[in-house]
Amino acid sequence: MELRRVTEFYHKHEPVCTVALFVAGFLFDTLAVGRIDKLHNIIHQATYLSLCAFFTSLELRELYGQFTPPARLKSAWRYHIGATHFMLGTLLNIYTLFYFKSASMGASFVFLALLAGLLAVNELKPFENSGVILRMTLFSLCLVSYFTYLVPTLVGSIGILPFLGTLAASTACMALLAWRLKGRLPDPERTLKRHLIMPYAAVALGFAALYFLKIIPPVPLSLSSIGVYHDVRREGDKFALTMTRSRWRFWQRGDQTFASRPGDKIHCFISVFSPTHFKERLQVRWQFKDPEEGWQDADVIPLDITGGRDEGWRGYTIKAKHKPGRWRVRVETSDRRELGRISLTVVPDESRSPAKPRVVWR
Repeated sequence: MELRRVTEFYHKHEPVCTVALFVAGFLFDTLAVGRIDKLHNIIHQATYLSLCAFFTSLELRELYGQFTPPARLKSAWRYHIGATHFMLGTLLNIYTLFYFKSASMGASFVFLALLAGLLAVNELKPFENSGVILRMTLFSLCLVSYFTYLVPTLVGSIGILPFLGTLAASTACMALLAWRLKGRLPDPERTLKRHLIMPYAAVALGFAALYFLKIIPPVPLSLSSIGVYHDVRREGDKFALTMTRSRWRFWQRGDQTFASRPGDKIHCFISVFSPTHFKERLQVRWQFKDPEEGWQDADVIPLDITGGRDEGWRGYTIKAKHKPGRWRVRVETSDRRELGRISLTVVPDESRSPAKPRVVWR
């Protein structure tokens, strides 16, 4: 009885249910996802991608009358769209969380809200014939995102060659899918161009444009933390971070309002996650905002990182010569893609009372 009521509810509210399943995939994976380079996570994503390709290809064949589900599976087949949306939601959640880890969570939620909006629009009557195209576009987005982090993880570096390898691997997968469908569709050249080739090409070209514009985050790297301090020293396996900010400025990461006395040095501490056996040379770019000329480079300091630590590789740079005003520190990869940044304001400390530093450990 309960199963029948659930089934009736799903059929009556199918558009809302498919969007709900997409959001459920997001919430589920927010709690479940761990290190993205773990073998079980890689296999899990590959399995979801394979199932999405399988369901979407069957749906395309059904659309053109080339597939009819067996009688014993007809009832179950009705739920394939919801299942596809759940898997796409899970995959897009993984990649969105990873892409925007060093950005605000607001940006991540807005991104997913836009995708969920596209799914809702897809279920409206005027767009009912574009369902396969939209799902293939989302599948293409997931496929390229998968190889965008997997290829650099396997080769242990980022750059133009790993990115070209990403496009080559995802293109090979789509070519295999097109080859499998070619003999099973009417007018395969036209049908595949509309439903498979064009959606994938739009996604691949979009990724290429964003990559060369340095907009795509440098996956699989992510900035775990960044802060400004009066002193940083290493003791054993931990770092002692010394700051003097008031406790009520709880939203600041260290001494972002840097009260400077003669002889003080600004320390920028960073923690960067990278996969095991991964190597990269970061650039820490210190910039000062000139009232007339805007942001000007003051120093560019290299940091060689190696991967593998769950909490991320840790290191710091020091700015000895500084003046009052607005500053920012940008952490960049060797190809000038920004990994993260922090802003600070240097103000002269004219107090004669002793500073009251406190230490946090990382």
